[in-house]
Amino acid sequence: MSTPWVPAQGVLVKDTAAGRVGKAVGWDGDTRTVTLAPVAGDDETWETQRFRPPNELDRLRARVTEVNNRRRRT
Repeated sequence: MSTPWVPAQGVLVKDTAAGRVGKAVGWDGDTRTVTLAPVAGDDETWETQRFRPPNELDRLRARVTEVNNRRRRT
């Protein structure tokens, strides 16, 4: 049996329930809930118990979102 993945603070995480990618900002080991912040930083944090490490496509989408939001602010 493998050990479940626990995301470190600041790493990207795919919320499989919401279909979103966020940065890990908190972890509750009792409930196995991760708190995520939007990659773009323009929304509120959210929590999920259904998550996984992001794949390359997830990472690319998150990066494009971050760049687009940065461009809109300038």
